[in-house]
Amino acid sequence: MAAKPSGNKSVLVIGLGRFGGAVASTLDQMGQDVLAVDKNPEIVARWSAHLPTIQADMTDVMAIEQIDAAQFDTAVVAIGDSIEASVIITGNLLDAGISDLWAKSVSQEHARILQRIGARHIINAETDAGKRVGHLVAGNYLDYIEIDGPYTVVKIHTPMYAVGRSIEDVQVHDKYGVTVVGLKAPGKEFQYGSRELVMHRNDELIIMGKQDQIDRFIQG
Repeated sequence: MAAKPSGNKSVLVIGLGRFGGAVASTLDQMGQDVLAVDKNPEIVARWSAHLPTIQADMTDVMAIEQIDAAQFDTAVVAIGDSIEASVIITGNLLDAGISDLWAKSVSQEHARILQRIGARHIINAETDAGKRVGHLVAGNYLDYIEIDGPYTVVKIHTPMYAVGRSIEDVQVHDKYGVTVVGLKAPGKEFQYGSRELVMHRNDELIIMGKQDQIDRFIQG
């Protein structure tokens, strides 16, 4: 039985292809507790120097029990080469009690099956990059867009320390180096990020900056 990871969120990533590897490595770089699983011993050996990784066939219910999958907060089923395996593993993880489950789909039909068995989040492999999904799974962002160069655009809820304060008062750009592009309050029109704009609880902020700057702004 695997020891329960320590930290804010534990994530089980099944499948270490290009997509799954990008999800797992992004989560690991963000400081999340990740356990990556693949049935191919060569792939496991390749990743073991970079991530906590084990070899197991997760279509087998015994493997689910042996790694104590139910202990994880979130699971990502990143298998794309076998729809059957993807569906079986997703069902096994749901049966184990993981409700926050992200599953990669390779077709509309595949997505419909995953939805019917209860997968909470369906990832379109052709439109959702692994790195972006890693950030979304971690839960810090409502949306994430990587652009050319070192800058990133993300959508977040107003950080608690900034609630009721203006962009100027928080010194968003001077102190953190990020730019508030705009703000969308529930039930209201989008507003551009003027210095006088006050940020409220549950407002959605669109911000741009370098990754470390954005993380500092979120933490306050």
